[in-house]
Amino acid sequence: MAWDSVLEQLFAKRILQAHLAEGCVAGAYLLAGPEGVGKFQLAMEMAKALVCASPGARPCDDCLTCRQVSRRAHPDVHVIQPEGGASSPIKIEEIRHLLGRVALRPFSAAMQVAVIDGAERLTEEAANSLLKTLEEPSRSTRFLLTTVRPSHCLPTIVSRCQVIRCHPLSPEAIARLLAASAQTEPAVAQMVAQLSGGSASLAQELAKRWDGYRGDLDRFASHTAVAWSGQMPESRQDVGKLLDGLLAWLRDVTVAATAQAVGLAHAGYADSIERLAARVDVDRCVDAGLALVALRESLEQYANPKLVAALAREEWLALTAATHG
Repeated sequence: MAWDSVLEQLFAKRILQAHLAEGCVAGAYLLAGPEGVGKFQLAMEMAKALVCASPGARPCDDCLTCRQVSRRAHPDVHVIQPEGGASSPIKIEEIRHLLGRVALRPFSAAMQVAVIDGAERLTEEAANSLLKTLEEPSRSTRFLLTTVRPSHCLPTIVSRCQVIRCHPLSPEAIARLLAASAQTEPAVAQMVAQLSGGSASLAQELAKRWDGYRGDLDRFASHTAVAWSGQMPESRQDVGKLLDGLLAWLRDVTVAATAQAVGLAHAGYADSIERLAARVDVDRCVDAGLALVALRESLEQYANPKLVAALAREEWLALTAATHG
C-alpha cells in the first residue's frame, strides 16, 4: 500500500485515512513536524488518494492517476517546493500562479490539490494572498501544507487549516532505513539513528559524511587543547554541523553525569564520555549547553561563522579546563 511508504506517523495516517473513508476531507491541512519525518511524502500520498481513480482503497498506487502523481505529472496536482534550502522564500508570484490554476475546473480528476511544502517560508504578501481561498475553499480544491515551524507561519493561515502533528521517527525505524541502503555499517547506522533526532533526511546526510564526523568525535573525546589547534570549519553550514555535534556530545556527557551511561547516542565513545562525566560539574555542563545553543541561534541570524566557530572552541576548552581544575 502507498501509505506504507511513509515511515511510522501512524496517528497522522489514521486521521487522513478516516477523513477519506468518511468523505469529510477538510479544505486545508497543515502537516507540522520536524525536518525529515515524512511530512511532504505524507502530503503527496494524501494528494494521490484525493485524485485516485480506483473504486477501492485509495490511493491504489496502480492506476494511471496515481502513477502520474508519483511522477509529478498530474495536471490537477500542483506542488510548490522551492529549491534553495530552508531560507528560500515562497513568493507572491508563485501563490498567484497557483491560485489562478486552481480557480479553473479540474482537468481530469474530480478535484484539484495544491501542495505547499514549507508554509513557514511564505512571504507575508504570499500568505495574505492565500488567506481568502483558504477561508472560502472551492468544493473542487484541497490544500495540503507542511511546516517545520508552525510558530513562524502566519497565525491566520494556521487557523484556517486542520493541523496534524507529525512526530520524530524512532531510532529503530531510521536504523532500518540506513541498513536497507547497504552503504552504512550496522554499528554506524545505530549511532547515526540515535544522533538524527528522529529525522530520516538528517540521518542520511550524517551517514554520508560519517568519516568527517568521526574526526570531530575524536576531537571531542580528547579533552585537550591540542586537538583544537588544527583548522576550524569556516562555512556557515560546516560550523552549524560542528555546533550540532558539540551539543549531541554534551547531551551524552550530561546523561552520563546524572545517571548510568545507558542509551548514549555516541555509544562507541562511552569510555571517553564517562571519563569527562566523572569530572564535570553538571551545572557548568548545562551552562555550556546554553552557550552553544545561543551560538547556534546567532549563526542562523547570519553571525560571522568563523567567529562563531572560535567562540564555540573557547567555550568547549573552558568546559574541559574546568573539569581538570
